[in-house]
Amino acid sequence: MNKYETIIIISPNAETETVDKIIADAQNLISGDESGGIITKLENWGKKRLAYEIKRNKEGVYVLIDYELDPKFIQRFERYCILNEQVLKFMTVRAEDIPEPRKKEISKAKFDDDEDFTRPRFTDYDDDDNDFSYDDDE
Repeated sequence: MNKYETIIIISPNAETETVDKIIADAQNLISGDESGGIITKLENWGKKRLAYEIKRNKEGVYVLIDYELDPKFIQRFERYCILNEQVLKFMTVRAEDIPEPRKKEISKAKFDDDEDFTRPRFTDYDDDDNDFSYDDDE
């Protein structure tokens, strides 16, 4: 069994019962008796704005499902998503191919107390008026 991650975007006009039915159907297809998959994470992210219009919709209900399933049952699950008219878009990827997010390490400049840190000196050139003359002064 392989690890997969699927994001489903459901029409924003769908009622909550319809969204719950789609999620329940997805759970049955993945972890049913026939397929024997295991759902590790199921999150309903709610209604969010789309990056671009999909089927004349500017918003969609996002559902994230992480699961382990035999590869031969993925096609059946994706076919369900294609045939359901309320599903605007979906994407399934193998979770083993997804790299772990990198953590940014922000380090501040460290100065030891023993070292004598001096700031760079800036010369103020406005104090010396005699260094140059204008042509208009003549």
